Amino acid sequence: MLIQRIGKGITLVILIITLSACSLFGGGQKKKEEEKKQKQADAKNESVIDQELKKQYQMYNEVIKYQKEQDAKLIKESEERYKKLKEESDKPIKGSSEEKQKAKEAKVGKEGSGDSGSGDSGDSGDSSDSGNSSDSGGSEE
Repeated sequence: MLIQRIGKGITLVILIITLSACSLFGGGQKKKEEEKKQKQADAKNESVIDQELKKQYQMYNEVIKYQKEQDAKLIKESEERYKKLKEESDKPIKGSSEEKQKAKEAKVGKEGSGDSGSGDSGDSGDSSDSGNSSDSGGSEE
């Protein structure tokens, strides 16, 4: 009878040890599985965030591209306006070669009277030249 009790005690101890070992090792696997599930859920959440960030980045790039296109259009328009204004300003000068010659003569007259050395004659020359330039200015309009 003593042997039976010792045998029952040993089997009971072995069962307790195996159950505790199974719960320790088996529970670790469950925890690992739960951690994997959480990581996957986190990865899905991150992927949603990443997708939203990518969408916003694409929108930002589109806005930048649109702004660059608008800037290029404005530059082209301003260049065209500049060319037109330059052509318009060149047309009257080319058409009125006589007025251009008069303006050149007036400038030469001013320089020549200033070189003569007499202050009185230089002043009178300037006033007459300014009168000529005002006449030529009036005829240009």
